[in-house]
Amino acid sequence: MENLENRLLNVNATVITAYERGANLQSTVNFIKLFTAETTLAPLQLTVYDDNGLIIADNEATTIVIFKENGTIKPEFEALWSHTGNTGVSNMVFDNDKCMINAMTSPDGLIHSFSALPLKNEVLDFLSIDPMVWIVVIVLGISSSALAYFVSKAISRNVYALQDFAAAISSDRLPDNIDSWHFSKDELGNVSRNLLKLYRDKIHAEHEKAYHERQIELNISHELNTPVGIIKGYIDTVVDDKDLPETQKQKFLLRVQQNINRLSNLVGDMNTVMRLHDNRASIKCTPVNFHDLAASLSEDIAQGHITDKMDFIYDIPKGCCVSGHESLLTNAMLNLIYNATQHSGGTKMTLRWIRQENGRHIFEFADNGTGVAEEHVSRLFDLFYRVDSGRAQKNGGAGLGLPLVRRIIIALGGNITAANSPVGGLIFTFTLPVA
Repeated sequence: MENLENRLLNVNATVITAYERGANLQSTVNFIKLFTAETTLAPLQLTVYDDNGLIIADNEATTIVIFKENGTIKPEFEALWSHTGNTGVSNMVFDNDKCMINAMTSPDGLIHSFSALPLKNEVLDFLSIDPMVWIVVIVLGISSSALAYFVSKAISRNVYALQDFAAAISSDRLPDNIDSWHFSKDELGNVSRNLLKLYRDKIHAEHEKAYHERQIELNISHELNTPVGIIKGYIDTVVDDKDLPETQKQKFLLRVQQNINRLSNLVGDMNTVMRLHDNRASIKCTPVNFHDLAASLSEDIAQGHITDKMDFIYDIPKGCCVSGHESLLTNAMLNLIYNATQHSGGTKMTLRWIRQENGRHIFEFADNGTGVAEEHVSRLFDLFYRVDSGRAQKNGGAGLGLPLVRRIIIALGGNITAANSPVGGLIFTFTLPVA
């Protein structure tokens, strides 16, 4: 259709161009009729009028009559006649035939060229759809329907599997192996598997959290009951035995005092751990000279004979300032020192500065002891976790020292990790913000 419309436009454009060049218009019309005789435009009707409505060129057998016998223009042609320039191609019924028609007026308005193409015979054959097109359409329709069916079936399988999984979650009837849900290997299947993995990880994390909470409750109960039981036993003995020698009584009271101090320290450490965990944002940080803090620790250790069996060595640059809380940092460093003294079995411990990176100082605390088995490394900062519970009880440890260190470092905006040294002992690497 577009091809035929362009041909009609070209016919009128040829006539107007011939007029502007002063060529004979009838000769032009005859040439056009001859040129299109063996083409789809063979039924072409072409008539040229002057501004007075007189025909000045025509193919006589198929004149386009636009005026009535009384000389007035037919209504259907009024718009085409009065239009200047090119009217475009439109459909119209005249002389009992449906036609494609185009009108073009010369720039000076003196010439009107009308071309029409009846929609019949060869033209209809030209515009008709080849039967092969219908075959292709039907084949494509069947193919696309089949493809849509299988695609929708695959998508529906994933959707229904996900729906069953959601129903199983809501009714708490998940199978022991939730990996038994099968999803297809496509994008929706990947989304479904990721959702399943997230849910599985969430359930695992909840179980781990519940387990650790139960362990913490048991450990708290055990740690409190142990000194309380010892205290009660000694006091009961002193009260019940009126004839108990004074020296024995003093010995028992000393043991009671030691266990009361142990109980007091335990409760204090627990309060500090919980306070740091719940209110870390409320700690007011100030610049702390870490070199001076390490120097003070070294002096206190020497004066207090805290690490008589181990040497304490520090290597911190002068002027190394961190953003922190001096008493909390001192507490954290002392807990690392006590831990190494009581449990490492080494002869030396070191506290040194590694480097500054991304606005943080990186430090390392290490000992040259025996270290711990790898399965314990990830648990060292867990509350009440002890690598050797028997030795910890002997040394008075409750499994609160390292958790307290971690919570202090995190509360001050840093982080801490533990690892076994390749040459023996433990290495604690921690960061603190630059002041």
